[in-house]
Amino acid sequence: MDDEEKSRVNLRRKTVVTVISKIGDRRPKADACLVVIYGQQLGTKHALKAGEMIVGRSSQAQLQIDHESVSRRHARIVLTESGVLLADLGSTNGTYVNDEPITERTLAHGDLLKVGRTILKYLSTDNIEAAYYEEIHRLTTIDGLTRCFNARYVREALIREVSRATRYSRPLSVLMFDVDDFARINEEYGHLAGDAILAQLGKRLSRRVRREDILARTGGGEFALVTPEVDKHGAVRLGERVLRIIGETAFGFDDVQIPVTLSIGIATVNEIMIPDAEFETSPGQKPKDTPPEGTLSDPFHPSAPSSSTSEFSLFENSRSGEVVERFHAASDQLLQLGRQRLAQAKSDGKGRLIA
Repeated sequence: MDDEEKSRVNLRRKTVVTVISKIGDRRPKADACLVVIYGQQLGTKHALKAGEMIVGRSSQAQLQIDHESVSRRHARIVLTESGVLLADLGSTNGTYVNDEPITERTLAHGDLLKVGRTILKYLSTDNIEAAYYEEIHRLTTIDGLTRCFNARYVREALIREVSRATRYSRPLSVLMFDVDDFARINEEYGHLAGDAILAQLGKRLSRRVRREDILARTGGGEFALVTPEVDKHGAVRLGERVLRIIGETAFGFDDVQIPVTLSIGIATVNEIMIPDAEFETSPGQKPKDTPPEGTLSDPFHPSAPSSSTSEFSLFENSRSGEVVERFHAASDQLLQLGRQRLAQAKSDGKGRLIA
């Protein structure tokens, strides 16, 4: 075999070896699923498999969402080797991806799909189980509609902030605000419009508050804003700013502008009574003079009905492990005072602020 032939053989061998190496380095195709983050069957995982999947209210739909806001055949999902394609099937209320109406869209990891009043998150990763459980953990602290914190998180955070403000004599304020005539908006424009307003409201305010502030949806059209290191004067100025932000741009749904105003009630930590440290109890234990369960009208109270049996196991779940009963009671008082002033503001008219 001459030198030229040997060179060609060596080249072929090198080429073959190189191709085999590339095949071996290929990553396996990622799994995909949809997780319900808002609406019925919260937290349910729907695995996506090759082929076509119909989303709709019909019992024949592979992904059934039995709600009046969903059409019988609402949307189609097709899983192919190149990706996942979502298409609207001429539904009455439309199909949305990341709050934008779509006719057809290829999905990307993390996209939010809205079908009727249900919101699903698309996950596509090589470790789908880890991504799913991470999303479930996120749902324990985040409101799926507004992407703000939820009632559970803000209450736990408020206990910690009351403890810190009391120990170090620092200011702390809470702003409670509510969409005026929210029930009427739902009746007149529909619940989908009401959901859209809350989502827009959460998005606007989340971009304008400080990093250390805690913005949460606490139920219906009600929100709470916990502001460490802010006294009453600063809280009033912040509340006025919130009202201006709401008035800057009209709210809308399906090209219909909807007038929206807020009412705000403000409470500060120096306005409430906090028992002396000698009355502290061990975390998770109640003092003898604790009022009977059910006596507080606050829906954040541990005895209030909850979809999660452990939602208010605050002491066991506290990150610091130093939460005591007196700060738990003080946070209840602060929320109640904020709600009382919110109710007074709403009784005085729309777009009012009481501190």
